[in-house]
Amino acid sequence: MKLLSGKVAIVTGAARGIGAAIALKLAEQGANIAFTYVSDSSAEKAAALETAIINLGVKAKAYQANAGDFGACETLVNAVLAEFGAIDICVNNAGISKDNLLLRMTAEQWDDVMNTNLKSVFNMTKQVIRPMMKAKLGSIINMSSIIGK
Repeated sequence: MKLLSGKVAIVTGAARGIGAAIALKLAEQGANIAFTYVSDSSAEKAAALETAIINLGVKAKAYQANAGDFGACETLVNAVLAEFGAIDICVNNAGISKDNLLLRMTAEQWDDVMNTNLKSVFNMTKQVIRPMMKAKLGSIINMSSIIGK
């Protein structure tokens, strides 16, 4: 028996990189995976990851959703609950970098970084906490890269 058999995990920002590796590792341990990606340019990678996860023998679904948007997180969590029936694990992995000198950084770029890297953790945690508390179980994992330092 696998460690996470029958559990449901949401992984934000999982179309590639660390998020994709996390989603695959959770799936290898038996978890059903819901994961997010933001841009249309990531849709092909998201579809490939969804297929790879399904090939591991678990359920998977990619959702185009911006974790930095509170309403989008509410919609996402409701869709995952409807599709999977529960949420046992939430991995707040979404993150972006807009490296630039402060003099060159626009207010919009700053807001994008803050919304994706910080606000998304609040948004997703706020949405998953209620079903987790109702189920009396759940794990929330918050990630950061070295860029966060």
